[in-house]
Amino acid sequence: MLTRRGFLAAGAALAAGTALAACSDDSASAPEPNGAVVIKHAFGKTEVKAPPQRIVSAGYTEHDYLLALGVIPIAVTEWYGGFPSATWPWATQRLGAATPEVLNLTDGLMIDKIASLKPDLILATDAGLDQDTYTKLSGIAPTVAQSGKYAFFEPWKDEARAIGQAVFKAAEMDALVQAVDNKFTAAASAHTGFKDKKVIYLQGELLDGQAIAYRSGPRTGFLTALGLTVSTALDGFAKGDQLAYLPLDQLSTVLGQADVLLWGTESDEQTAALQADPTITKLDVRNRSIFAGKELAGAINFSSPLSLTYVVDNLVPQLARVLG
Repeated sequence: MLTRRGFLAAGAALAAGTALAACSDDSASAPEPNGAVVIKHAFGKTEVKAPPQRIVSAGYTEHDYLLALGVIPIAVTEWYGGFPSATWPWATQRLGAATPEVLNLTDGLMIDKIASLKPDLILATDAGLDQDTYTKLSGIAPTVAQSGKYAFFEPWKDEARAIGQAVFKAAEMDALVQAVDNKFTAAASAHTGFKDKKVIYLQGELLDGQAIAYRSGPRTGFLTALGLTVSTALDGFAKGDQLAYLPLDQLSTVLGQADVLLWGTESDEQTAALQADPTITKLDVRNRSIFAGKELAGAINFSSPLSLTYVVDNLVPQLARVLG
C-alpha cells in the first residue's frame, strides 16, 4: 500500500489537467428512460436504478463530495489527519451528529467489511481500483470507479460529476462546481496584484538532498485560477509532467525567480524544521514564503468542492500579505 507521501507523488505524476479543468464530457451519462442513471468509468458502466440510501465512500475523498451535497454515507475512508469520522474541518458541520463507519486502505480495500455494511452504492473514484477489485466490489453493490486511467487524483470536476450523477443530484453538483469557480474568479478579481506573479508550490520538507515542487496538475490549478503563474524556472528540473526535483545547490537560482513560495507543510514541526534548515535560512526567502499548515495543506490535497472553498478563504489573505 502506498504511503501518503507516495500516494501524493504517484498521483501527481499520473493525474491529468489542472485542479480547475473542465469535466470530461463522457464521465457520466444522462438519466435512462426508466429513471436510472448510468455512469461511465474505467471498467465500463454502472447503472444506479434509484437514489441510493446506503452509500459507502470507499476512497480517500469521495465523502467530501457527498457531504457537499448534504448526503451522509454509511462509511467513509481514512486518508490521513486523524479527525473524527475521517472528516476534515471544512466538512465537519455537514456531517452533523452522524458517525459513519471508518474504513482504511492500509491493506487494500476492506471488501468483507464493505459487504457486511450492505450498501446500495459504492463510490470508489479515488480508491486506486484495478479490474479485480472493481469486480469484487460490483458483486456487492453498484460501484462507481475512477473515470479514466488515473486510479488516484481523479480531476476533481470529473469526480464531482460522476458522484453527482450516482446519487441523483447532478444539477446540485453542477451548481456547487460553478460556485467554486465563481469563488476563485471573485478572489482573482479582488486581488489584481496576483495576476501573473510567479509562484512555486513545494512539498513541506526537504528529502534526499532535494526540494520537490509541483509544475502542473491538481497541485497548481488552484494557484493559476487565482491569476498566479507557476514559475518556468521549474521546467529544467522536471520529473514526469508534473513534478520538479530541485537539488539543494540549485535552490537559490530557482526559488529566487518566484514572487511567492507556498510550502506544503503539514505541521508546526515541519514548518519549524524548514525555517531552521540552513539551506533555507541562507536563501532569505521567509518574506516570500507561506507555510500552509495541516488544514490548508490538507484542503489542497483533497481538492473537493468544500476543501477548495476552504483554500480560497484561507490562502488568499496570506497571498495578499506577501504580494500586496
